[in-house]
Amino acid sequence: MTEMISTGASVDRRIQSYGETGLLVQFDEGDVVSASESVFALNQRLRDMKLRGIQSTTPSYVSLLIIFDPSVLAPNHLASTLTTLLECSQAALASDTPITNSNAWCLPTLFVGEEDEDAVALRDELGLSWSEVVERFCTVSYRVNALGFLPGFTYLGGLPEALHCRRLTTPRARIPASSVAIAGQQAGIYPMDSPGGWRILGRLPFSIFDQSCSSPTLFSPNDRITFQPTSEPHFSELARAADNGELALDRFKQ
Repeated sequence: MTEMISTGASVDRRIQSYGETGLLVQFDEGDVVSASESVFALNQRLRDMKLRGIQSTTPSYVSLLIIFDPSVLAPNHLASTLTTLLECSQAALASDTPITNSNAWCLPTLFVGEEDEDAVALRDELGLSWSEVVERFCTVSYRVNALGFLPGFTYLGGLPEALHCRRLTTPRARIPASSVAIAGQQAGIYPMDSPGGWRILGRLPFSIFDQSCSSPTLFSPNDRITFQPTSEPHFSELARAADNGELALDRFKQ
């Protein structure tokens, strides 16, 4: 199954099969921001409909994956429902979709020192002092645009243009879990130790991904995040509390 819905000269939305129990909706709307907004709006509309048989929805920047039980929900019926929703313009789809289940966070962050290799590289590339990099980074409210490429990796939109930067030519073998990083036009948070090519700005004192929880990811698409510099003693205090299971993360919601 592959179906294309055109709602304007530069807007294409495609529905295609994803195995026997999935449909993938792909958006081509001219830019990633518009596509991401459409993905979120469609995901929210679909969740609000509470269709029996839908087992999960997974939004990314430019696509929405819907996993369903074909014994409960026929693929053609689901595709027809999606087609009806996608015939709306992006603006209409978003305006009719209430924003629910989103949170605003203010996250304590221990930024690296000004002599750290990424701090030096960013100063050279951006022409800003390290204190200016940190200040500009912390003045913005970032939108959680998507989760992936690792489980729980948090892609953040809204990075100031002055901080747009190149990725590392050779990725590092290990970036520590909970690292806050930037690359290209995005910011992000690493959920676990992993290789990576983004520039590291700092770290959070707690994990953002716990696979033992029923909802393992701390953040959800469309959450808003700001970062607040914290001192090394305060970071260590929070990290110890988190390691001991004594840190309620809801305290960082605004």
